[in-house]
Amino acid sequence: MKRQLSFAFLSILSVFCLSESLLAQINVWRWQNPSLQGGTLNAVQMLSLTTTIACGNKATVMKTTDGGLTWLVMPNVLGSMSNFNGISFLDANIGMICGDSGKVLKTTDGGNSWNLLFTNTKASLTGIAVVDVNTAIVIGAGGTILETFDAGNSWQTPTFEGNGQFTSIRKLRSDFITITGYNGQLYNSTDIGVSWHKIPLKLDTATIGNDIFGQVFISDYNATVIGQNGVILHTISGGDLWQMQKLGDSTFLTATLNAVDGKDPNILAIVGDYGTVVHTTNGGTTWSRVELGIRDSIKGLSFFDRLNATAVGQDGIILRTSDGGTTWSFLPSRPLIDQLNGVAFNKGDTSLGIAVGHFGAILRTTNGGAHWDAMNSGTLEELKAVTFLDASTLIAVGNHGTVLKSTTAGLFWNPLQTGTTKFLKSVCFPTPTIGWAVGDSGIVLSTTNGGSSWDVHPFGKRKFFSGVSFPDPLHGYMCCEHGLFSTTDGGITWQEPDDVTYYLPCNGVCAPSANVVCIVFTQCIDFGPNLTGPGGTDDGGVMTSQDGGKTWLRFNLPKTWAWGFSAVYFTDNLHGTVVGGEVQGETDGGHIYHTIDGGQNWVEQQSNTFNHLYGVCFGTSKAGTAVGWRGNIMRITTNE
Repeated sequence: MKRQLSFAFLSILSVFCLSESLLAQINVWRWQNPSLQGGTLNAVQMLSLTTTIACGNKATVMKTTDGGLTWLVMPNVLGSMSNFNGISFLDANIGMICGDSGKVLKTTDGGNSWNLLFTNTKASLTGIAVVDVNTAIVIGAGGTILETFDAGNSWQTPTFEGNGQFTSIRKLRSDFITITGYNGQLYNSTDIGVSWHKIPLKLDTATIGNDIFGQVFISDYNATVIGQNGVILHTISGGDLWQMQKLGDSTFLTATLNAVDGKDPNILAIVGDYGTVVHTTNGGTTWSRVELGIRDSIKGLSFFDRLNATAVGQDGIILRTSDGGTTWSFLPSRPLIDQLNGVAFNKGDTSLGIAVGHFGAILRTTNGGAHWDAMNSGTLEELKAVTFLDASTLIAVGNHGTVLKSTTAGLFWNPLQTGTTKFLKSVCFPTPTIGWAVGDSGIVLSTTNGGSSWDVHPFGKRKFFSGVSFPDPLHGYMCCEHGLFSTTDGGITWQEPDDVTYYLPCNGVCAPSANVVCIVFTQCIDFGPNLTGPGGTDDGGVMTSQDGGKTWLRFNLPKTWAWGFSAVYFTDNLHGTVVGGEVQGETDGGHIYHTIDGGQNWVEQQSNTFNHLYGVCFGTSKAGTAVGWRGNIMRITTNE
């Protein structure tokens, strides 16, 4: 998949304009997949067939000047972490965006620089309309309406009888502006916002009470409004009479609809939750569903002319149509959103990498993740882990005893026979011929011929192994729900979990050398002897040992909870990274901690994702990749 991105187009933050060299900014994880930046985009406006600007969560603004082939990406505009919810451009130069905490930003050079305007409100702002060079109207939560008549220098509240949550604002002309909101609210102003008239949404005598999220007036009389529970209402009488519209097979939509737009009374499109896209060529008499093969929420939609439109949505998805909405393409390419569980880079190599995940997903990069391409794995089984045997040989493992091998640096894959149908969770090769794989129900496999044949080692069926690590052919560690197993004779004998680790349900293990080993674990089931350490009692965390597991240093990372960490990777005895941690009381993950002193101290790094991360690997101590939920791939280059 082809991607080009730059972290600059705002001149006030021109430090980001130093091209690819600064794109790899140090000590910060950067988004590589499944889209250009990963934050949800909430609004978009096409300024021409080639120029489009979108805005969204994490104060992100994006711009393309080549029809969407490449995008300039600016996260955290003006250092703000607010979400941007609305956008409006008067022309190619003058525009505004609005968002959380009363933020309104203005540009007069097409988005090359932005200025924060003082609105004197902390309300979440959901929509904005730039009426002329001096006039703009912004709406938001709590019935918020603010107007400026001096290009944004001051804002005032007009007389208005509505209340509640306002959701969208549109300008047909400077003397025809409309607003929608919760509970069927629709208002119209013909005097640039000085006064507002409520337009009732009624079908015969029944009033529509659905929350309305989008609307478009093609003329003073021809309009379509959309919203909660798939409601589509159409009028050709300026709102005196409304008609409920539906799909061509006479069924109604049920997904919440977020935006509607069009420049032609007959050609319109609607976008909504669960990947919903519908279009009409007859003014809405019938609507046709477009199957995109995704379930992502699509938030914003903008037509430049009667046929060309751009839509944006969840996790930075961008869509483009040139036929009025009949067909859509993904920009800059179709996202790869299958969950990724593991990633591998050969030691010393920061360019060639492989990631594996759900439905047999295998992604490959040859340039450190600047581009990731999907490979044909030949299976739909979930793949859990992958490792390099040498520079061109890899093995991946997964569900139902799946083992795949590539001798072409990940280009082509072939299945290997293992003699088991149990789920395999982790794989490790200390040499190109000697390898181990572990998984559910006490399954432990070993090979001495690069995977051509495998031996089964008997362990208790109740043990669920989640990780294996061999720094050399003799010394190895396996972690499970009851702690850590270790061997010093190449797996001939294994030492059972000791008192320190017995009560730790381990998620991952990494041993960079025979004596140094690190495990990540979830909340303790019970307290065993000596189960104490820095950071507290029973939260999930990290333990490291410098003497082969005889003694341990435990570090409970701040704010982590039961299912905190999924994976750990050490490049050497000092440099290590753990990923995955959820924060207590939140559902978001994406936490990453790093150590440079063998686990004595851990520092949280800026992950730039809220997705849970399931795998991490470093080619060198200065370049690493983490993968996780919804195909998330993050990359870091450090200055250590």
